[in-house]
Amino acid sequence: MLPYLALTIHTDLSFHFQISLFIFKSLIFFQFLLVSAQDHERCPTSFSCGYLGQITFPFTVPQHPQCGALAILGCDNKNTNAPKTIQLGSPPSKQFFTVTYVEPDAITVEENEAQRKKLQSKNCQAFHNFTVPPTSPLASFYNKYNITMFKCNHSLSVIPPKPFYNYTNCPGYSIYYGLQNSAGNFKVPSSLAQCTVYQVAIRDSPTDDPFDFLSPEFQIQVQLSDDCNKCLRHRGGQCQLDIHKNFFCAKEDKTLAWKLGIGIGLLVIIIIGLLIMWRCKRRVPTFYHKYTESDSVYHGVPVFSFKDLEVATKKFDSSRELGEGGFGTVYYGKLKDGREVAVKRLYQHNFKRVEQFMNEIKILTRLRHRNLVTLYGCTSQHSHELLLVYEYISNGTVTSHLRGESGILPWHIRMKVALETATALAYLHASEIIHRDVKTNNILLDDTFWIKVADFGLSKLFPNDVTHVSTAPQGSPGYVDPEYHQCYRLTSKSDVYSFGVVLVELISSMPAVDMSRDKEEINLVSYPKNYPSFFLKKKKKKKKKKEIFFLIN
Repeated sequence: MLPYLALTIHTDLSFHFQISLFIFKSLIFFQFLLVSAQDHERCPTSFSCGYLGQITFPFTVPQHPQCGALAILGCDNKNTNAPKTIQLGSPPSKQFFTVTYVEPDAITVEENEAQRKKLQSKNCQAFHNFTVPPTSPLASFYNKYNITMFKCNHSLSVIPPKPFYNYTNCPGYSIYYGLQNSAGNFKVPSSLAQCTVYQVAIRDSPTDDPFDFLSPEFQIQVQLSDDCNKCLRHRGGQCQLDIHKNFFCAKEDKTLAWKLGIGIGLLVIIIIGLLIMWRCKRRVPTFYHKYTESDSVYHGVPVFSFKDLEVATKKFDSSRELGEGGFGTVYYGKLKDGREVAVKRLYQHNFKRVEQFMNEIKILTRLRHRNLVTLYGCTSQHSHELLLVYEYISNGTVTSHLRGESGILPWHIRMKVALETATALAYLHASEIIHRDVKTNNILLDDTFWIKVADFGLSKLFPNDVTHVSTAPQGSPGYVDPEYHQCYRLTSKSDVYSFGVVLVELISSMPAVDMSRDKEEINLVSYPKNYPSFFLKKKKKKKKKKEIFFLIN
């Protein structure tokens, strides 16, 4: 086909050469009009910044301070892996923080090594306020994942409100704290008004030990100012600062003559382009035009068009929702070929959605096991939305059965769930993969109560020749391995720990985390130690049941 097209173009070379020359001259002329029409220097649309990739507004670089609300240092370093930093605080206490990730409306930074060591060693000097940049005319900043803590000297008579935690292992003072702060409406209890207040970054739900959930990283959210939002949305401009650091909306000066010139010129170019396409199309074989998106393959799996999946799910009707996870909502759908599917629609606002999308595809294309959910396909990475298409498992999650929402599970089915889940995890580990989010909500049941382990968005490749992988803790509260949580050391044993929590759930039918229980019992893993007789009573008659209890311990 390509030689055929080359021959066609060659036979009409003079015509195409003249047209191409005309288009080239036209583009140069209109580019000149664009440049001359500008009454100011517009900021670049993005900046290259090493391992952070391309950064865009509201972030900028020190060479262009007027182009953003927060400048990232080190982007111009030729070593792309060199640390990128930002400066926070006010002189003389201004400090540098390493930037680990940048998304459109947030930036993740980490504390220095000294602070990380304080957290790991449970040093009370780790309690201090995180720092956010000062408000500018372009934006304000806040930490979405934080908690308010109160440092109260023992000399004060403090009666904390319920249900506050009290951490007493610091010399001379106690630390009081409640639940995670909600969006801007936290009020200081009057009984703690005399105490020192800290705003501390967290990575998990609060427990009775603050060192279990305090984070050496914090995510700075960006809230654009009203003026900047109006400039971007209604005027099509750029938010910038002038030489006095005041806000202004940079726009192109589009006069009537400029608009007419551009409009007529573009119309001429479009018409000529269509003529060229029409002449070439007459000479191209018909099979060249039969290619469709649904016929393609992306990273080894079939690609579905967004339109087809929209039809299959009835435009993602809320009545078809099957469940919701950390990275997306799952909908029931039926394809044109009659297959029933579960379509995961990744959240648009989640900055890691492309990473999770690629990770699930990469993991599931190398796996084939009867106890793992099957990936049917996906949309293209450049599609309107990122969608993953799985086989539909009709009988819900193990969680729904344990809570009585889909019927009570008899003991022999619980045993079957435990054995098949263990088989699936053994296969994953043999395939050099750690799931990282093993929980009853990710274990599905079909009509015959055959289990399928699902949701591989957090899974990680784990070569068999290494002892561990150092990475930030990921997973669901109540299921995360404490050693992984505290030491950032991920191993296959992390999945084994989560599986142990699943076993306790199967035995007790209680949720892994329940804030309504006493604080010593919020996490279900404390039950086998605190109430061994509770588990033994259910296992006196059958020896096999008693063996499962000893496995947990």
